Amino acid sequence: MHKITLLILFICTTAGAQPPVMEVHANGFDPVEVSIPSIPVDLFIKATDTWAYEYNRLKSPVDVTAVTANTITISAYKKNAFYYRNRGEAFFYKIRYTMTITFHVNSYTLDFKVGDIYTDGDVLVEYKLPDYFTSSGKLKDGYNMLDESLQKTVNDIVNSHYNFIIKYQ
Repeated sequence: MHKITLLILFICTTAGAQPPVMEVHANGFDPVEVSIPSIPVDLFIKATDTWAYEYNRLKSPVDVTAVTANTITISAYKKNAFYYRNRGEAFFYKIRYTMTITFHVNSYTLDFKVGDIYTDGDVLVEYKLPDYFTSSGKLKDGYNMLDESLQKTVNDIVNSHYNFIIKYQ
Protein backbone atom coordinates (compact mmCIF):
# COMPACT_ATOMS: atom_id res chain seq x y z
CA MET A 1 0.00 0.00 0.00
CA HIS A 2 2.85 2.39 0.83
CA LYS A 3 4.45 1.76 -2.57
CA ILE A 4 1.27 2.84 -4.35
CA THR A 5 1.05 6.00 -2.25
CA LEU A 6 4.69 6.85 -3.00
CA LEU A 7 4.17 6.20 -6.70
CA ILE A 8 1.13 8.50 -6.82
CA LEU A 9 3.02 11.20 -4.89
CA PHE A 10 6.00 10.90 -7.29
CA ILE A 11 3.77 11.17 -10.37
CA CYS A 12 1.93 14.20 -8.98
CA THR A 13 5.20 15.92 -8.04
CA THR A 14 6.87 15.37 -11.41
CA ALA A 15 3.72 16.25 -13.36
CA GLY A 16 3.48 19.58 -11.56
CA ALA A 17 7.15 20.38 -12.11
CA GLN A 18 6.88 21.24 -15.80
CA PRO A 19 6.45 24.68 -17.31
CA PRO A 20 2.95 25.59 -18.43
CA VAL A 21 1.94 24.64 -21.96
CA MET A 22 2.24 27.56 -24.34
CA GLU A 23 -0.65 27.96 -26.75
CA VAL A 24 -0.53 29.97 -29.95
CA HIS A 25 -3.21 32.49 -30.83
CA ALA A 26 -3.49 35.25 -33.40
CA ASN A 27 -1.03 37.52 -31.59
CA GLY A 28 1.49 34.80 -30.80
CA PHE A 29 2.15 33.37 -27.37
CA ASP A 30 1.30 34.85 -23.99
CA PRO A 31 4.19 35.10 -21.50
CA VAL A 32 4.26 32.29 -18.94
CA GLU A 33 5.43 32.13 -15.35
CA VAL A 34 7.56 29.05 -14.64
CA SER A 35 8.20 27.85 -11.09
CA ILE A 36 11.65 26.50 -10.26
CA PRO A 37 13.57 25.69 -7.09
CA SER A 38 15.49 28.61 -5.63
CA ILE A 39 18.68 29.32 -7.59
CA PRO A 40 21.05 32.30 -7.44
CA VAL A 41 20.30 34.80 -10.22
CA ASP A 42 23.86 34.76 -11.60
CA LEU A 43 23.74 30.96 -11.88
CA PHE A 44 20.35 31.15 -13.63
CA ILE A 45 21.62 33.70 -16.17
CA LYS A 46 24.79 31.65 -16.77
CA ALA A 47 22.77 28.44 -17.17
CA THR A 48 20.38 30.11 -19.63
CA ASP A 49 23.30 31.46 -21.65
CA THR A 50 24.92 28.01 -21.71
CA TRP A 51 21.64 26.37 -22.72
CA ALA A 52 21.16 28.83 -25.61
CA TYR A 53 24.51 27.98 -27.15
CA GLU A 54 24.22 24.24 -26.50
CA TYR A 55 20.65 24.01 -27.81
CA ASN A 56 21.51 25.87 -31.01
CA ARG A 57 25.09 24.64 -31.35
CA LEU A 58 24.75 22.68 -34.58
CA LYS A 59 21.40 24.05 -35.71
CA SER A 60 21.66 27.79 -36.21
CA PRO A 61 23.40 30.92 -34.97
CA VAL A 62 22.16 32.29 -31.67
CA ASP A 63 22.33 35.79 -30.18
CA VAL A 64 22.29 36.32 -26.43
CA THR A 65 21.59 39.97 -25.72
CA ALA A 66 20.05 42.35 -23.19
CA VAL A 67 21.68 40.57 -20.27
CA THR A 68 20.91 42.48 -17.09
CA ALA A 69 20.92 41.58 -13.42
CA ASN A 70 17.80 39.42 -13.88
CA THR A 71 16.95 39.37 -17.60
CA ILE A 72 18.36 37.66 -20.68
CA THR A 73 17.15 37.67 -24.30
CA ILE A 74 17.87 34.85 -26.73
CA SER A 75 17.30 35.10 -30.49
CA ALA A 76 17.72 32.14 -32.82
CA TYR A 77 16.28 30.32 -35.80
CA LYS A 78 14.31 27.10 -35.69
CA LYS A 79 14.17 25.02 -38.86
CA ASN A 80 10.91 23.14 -39.51
CA ALA A 81 9.28 25.16 -36.75
CA PHE A 82 5.84 24.63 -38.22
CA TYR A 83 4.06 23.29 -41.21
CA TYR A 84 0.61 23.33 -42.66
CA ARG A 85 -1.25 21.15 -45.06
CA ASN A 86 -3.22 22.55 -47.94
CA ARG A 87 -4.90 20.23 -50.44
CA GLY A 88 -2.78 17.33 -49.22
CA GLU A 89 0.54 19.09 -49.68
CA ALA A 90 2.73 19.97 -46.67
CA PHE A 91 4.60 23.29 -46.48
CA PHE A 92 7.41 23.64 -43.91
CA TYR A 93 8.68 26.91 -42.44
CA LYS A 94 11.60 28.18 -40.39
CA ILE A 95 11.16 30.94 -37.80
CA ARG A 96 13.35 33.50 -36.13
CA TYR A 97 12.28 33.59 -32.50
CA THR A 98 13.10 35.65 -29.44
CA MET A 99 12.85 34.46 -25.85
CA THR A 100 13.02 37.11 -23.16
CA ILE A 101 13.47 35.53 -19.75
CA THR A 102 13.11 37.50 -16.53
CA PHE A 103 14.30 35.76 -13.40
CA HIS A 104 12.54 35.99 -10.03
CA VAL A 105 13.48 34.25 -6.77
CA ASN A 106 11.67 30.91 -7.34
CA SER A 107 10.39 31.43 -10.86
CA TYR A 108 10.98 33.10 -14.18
CA THR A 109 8.78 34.75 -16.77
CA LEU A 110 9.31 33.60 -20.33
CA ASP A 111 8.09 35.72 -23.22
CA PHE A 112 8.34 33.86 -26.56
CA LYS A 113 7.93 35.85 -29.77
CA VAL A 114 7.90 34.58 -33.34
CA GLY A 115 9.57 37.16 -35.56
CA ASP A 116 10.36 36.44 -39.17
CA ILE A 117 9.07 33.39 -41.03
CA TYR A 118 11.06 31.73 -43.82
CA THR A 119 10.25 29.07 -46.39
CA ASP A 120 12.09 25.78 -46.35
CA GLY A 121 14.45 27.40 -48.88
CA ASP A 122 15.30 30.30 -46.50
CA VAL A 123 13.19 32.86 -48.36
CA LEU A 124 11.63 35.47 -46.06
CA VAL A 125 7.82 35.25 -46.12
CA GLU A 126 5.76 38.44 -46.10
CA TYR A 127 3.25 36.89 -43.67
CA LYS A 128 3.74 37.35 -39.96
CA LEU A 129 2.06 35.05 -37.46
CA PRO A 130 -1.14 37.15 -37.11
CA ASP A 131 -1.66 36.93 -40.89
CA TYR A 132 -2.45 33.21 -40.59
CA PHE A 133 -5.46 33.97 -38.37
CA THR A 134 -8.82 35.59 -38.98
CA SER A 135 -9.84 38.79 -37.22
CA SER A 136 -11.79 36.63 -34.76
CA GLY A 137 -8.62 34.73 -33.83
CA LYS A 138 -9.35 31.48 -35.68
CA LEU A 139 -6.84 29.83 -37.98
CA LYS A 140 -7.60 30.70 -41.61
CA ASP A 141 -8.75 27.98 -44.01
CA GLY A 142 -5.91 26.21 -45.78
CA TYR A 143 -3.48 26.30 -42.83
CA ASN A 144 -4.36 22.98 -41.21
CA MET A 145 -1.84 21.84 -38.58
CA LEU A 146 0.00 25.19 -38.41
CA ASP A 147 -1.09 25.90 -34.84
CA GLU A 148 -0.46 22.36 -33.55
CA SER A 149 2.97 22.06 -35.15
CA LEU A 150 4.11 25.52 -33.99
CA GLN A 151 2.87 24.88 -30.44
CA LYS A 152 4.78 21.59 -30.35
CA THR A 153 7.98 23.29 -31.50
CA VAL A 154 7.69 26.17 -29.03
CA ASN A 155 6.85 23.86 -26.13
CA ASP A 156 9.84 21.65 -27.04
CA ILE A 157 12.12 24.71 -26.89
CA VAL A 158 10.62 25.95 -23.60
CA ASN A 159 10.79 22.49 -22.02
CA SER A 160 14.39 22.05 -23.17
CA HIS A 161 15.33 25.28 -21.39
CA TYR A 162 13.40 24.30 -18.26
CA ASN A 163 14.98 20.83 -18.09
CA PHE A 164 18.45 22.32 -18.56
CA ILE A 165 17.90 24.80 -15.71
CA ILE A 166 16.62 22.09 -13.37
CA LYS A 167 19.59 19.81 -14.11
CA TYR A 168 22.11 22.66 -14.06
CA GLN A 169 21.60 23.40 -10.38
